[in-house]
Amino acid sequence: MYITPTPSSVLNKSFLTLGIRLAISTGAIHGLLLAPTSLGYQKNLVHRLVYIGKLRADIPDRNEVGNHYERLLKNLQNVFQTEPITGLLLVYLKHIVHVLEVSTDMVTEIMRDVVHNQVARDGFLEKAKILQWSIRMLDIQSARLESYESTEGAEKVVIDLLAQLLKLGNKLATTPKISLKNTMDTLHEKFPDLLPQQEILHYLLEENDSCMMSPKEYLDLYEKPFDVTLEEDLVWPVPTRLFPYS
Repeated sequence: MYITPTPSSVLNKSFLTLGIRLAISTGAIHGLLLAPTSLGYQKNLVHRLVYIGKLRADIPDRNEVGNHYERLLKNLQNVFQTEPITGLLLVYLKHIVHVLEVSTDMVTEIMRDVVHNQVARDGFLEKAKILQWSIRMLDIQSARLESYESTEGAEKVVIDLLAQLLKLGNKLATTPKISLKNTMDTLHEKFPDLLPQQEILHYLLEENDSCMMSPKEYLDLYEKPFDVTLEEDLVWPVPTRLFPYS
């Protein structure tokens, strides 16, 4: 496992990336990482976003993945002037896992960026799915990515993965600041049982289950118009209204 040093200003963030699938809930790590006295001054509801992604085979340097998200989150923070961004980014040899706790507007912007990185020629993601930032490169070799099979279905696998990440976030939140950098640099040694297995990430990225959605599907919920046929549209002759709101 290779771990990229991260500036102290982002050590309390968490990222996990693999293919990309996501699940959204209200933020808990955010509450753990912020000082209790600051919670009363939040302006926005914080949501937790977890997505996994598969890196393109031709990506020249995995460090650029972390650098990209550092720039993106810093810009979004300046634009939206919202609560501090918390989360974790894990960059494996072929996958990423990204956990973020941000406002709704920022979730949408991050998903736009994910979609862009899948379709752009210079993007670094091959695919991504949403399950639900600090940056760490994980040089963990996996013998057989295709060997993982689950008899319990993708939904149970997703729940277990999210629980695993929450436990990891709780461990990091209770780590003294003086030893946090060393802990982040040795995650694979200190918490090997809390790091998602690459086989599971590969399995979820290849699985087509309704418990997960792609970033594009998420954006479509907000950006595509609904094509709804009302009952009165099927009536002939067309009913007339004497008053607009009768």
